[in-house]
Amino acid sequence: MEQSAVSKVVKRAAVLAVVAGLSVTAAPIKAQTPQRPIGDIEVFATLPYPGHPGGLVVTGRTLYVNTSNADFDRPFDPSDEIWAFRLDTGEPLRRVPNPIQVVRAASVQTMGLLGMALDAQGRLYAADMNGRVVRVDPRTGAQEVYATIPTSTDTSFTDMPGFVAFGGDGSLYVGDWAAPVIWRVPPGGGQAEPWFGDPRLAGTWGANVAGIAVDPSGEDLYIAAGTQEGQIAIYRLPLAHPDAAHLQEFHRYTDFVVQPCSPDPDLALIGCALMPAFGGGGIAFGASGRLYVALFAKQQLSILDSDGTEALRFPSPEENAAQEIPINGPFGLAFDGRGSLLVANTGDPTFGKGPGGTDPPGGLATSDTWVVFDVFVNDTAGPLVRPLIP
Repeated sequence: MEQSAVSKVVKRAAVLAVVAGLSVTAAPIKAQTPQRPIGDIEVFATLPYPGHPGGLVVTGRTLYVNTSNADFDRPFDPSDEIWAFRLDTGEPLRRVPNPIQVVRAASVQTMGLLGMALDAQGRLYAADMNGRVVRVDPRTGAQEVYATIPTSTDTSFTDMPGFVAFGGDGSLYVGDWAAPVIWRVPPGGGQAEPWFGDPRLAGTWGANVAGIAVDPSGEDLYIAAGTQEGQIAIYRLPLAHPDAAHLQEFHRYTDFVVQPCSPDPDLALIGCALMPAFGGGGIAFGASGRLYVALFAKQQLSILDSDGTEALRFPSPEENAAQEIPINGPFGLAFDGRGSLLVANTGDPTFGKGPGGTDPPGGLATSDTWVVFDVFVNDTAGPLVRPLIP
């Protein structure tokens, strides 16, 4: 698909029959007229090249989105990007710098940026999937390496930081897609240390620990791990007791979902065919206490009640295929404060820059699948830890 301008093109997810009995209790939100059904999907914003939105965070009325997540098709790009969008319009903020160019650590890297978190000063902490965490001041574009993974080789082969979450003491927890490990970065940054590892979190390379989130109590870390083939599971682990005896299974997805692939012999077909081999995506708590889960491999969204039961899953493969822009590799999640869950959509792969950052023959291709979705869930964000960091 060719890229469209940044817009709010409306698409509906046909989930009304499933939603009839679903009620979400949330903090008061600004009314939306007319009331949208739970699971209604719109496009909030479309990103240009390099595309592949990954991590999302919201502060005030601004959404930050980073690019070039785990799609293997940007190895020679010299940098990744962090965009700022207005929550009220879906348009990029008119300020400099926007986007912020985050310079890569090596000339050849298979991955880009993924999960993000914010501190009390408004600085962004973005997981670089090539073995580090970068800290970026969105007001100035100033950036620095905040943390490194001790097994890093400036590639994603030995470790692959995915999603990040702050604890109340300022520790930053980092999930590793390359191994069943969660790393802890001490307050102020530096080299990460292994905080917790367990074979129950194992999947395959690129599908071990996916989303992580600290629960509203601030006491437990929730973890999405594993592959669709081996069954994606959500676990709960007390921050005060990071040991195998305290790891509890919260929910397990036992079904196997395969989305229909386009028959066109292109990169999108390869990406679609590989999708079932992967696992989960980002997770986020709502003010309702429910846990929202991006199911990357299933290309679906899941809502879990506080007791771990699944309240709703959507869209079905048939509903998704009928959308103008289907859900395709959902990753980062964030709430917009008005009842919607924003979802980063990886989208289709394309040929990226060549060695030295040169454009491919015919120029850079773009795709209108590189979007952030606005999904109405009638919920707002649960409490988020944003510590004061040196």
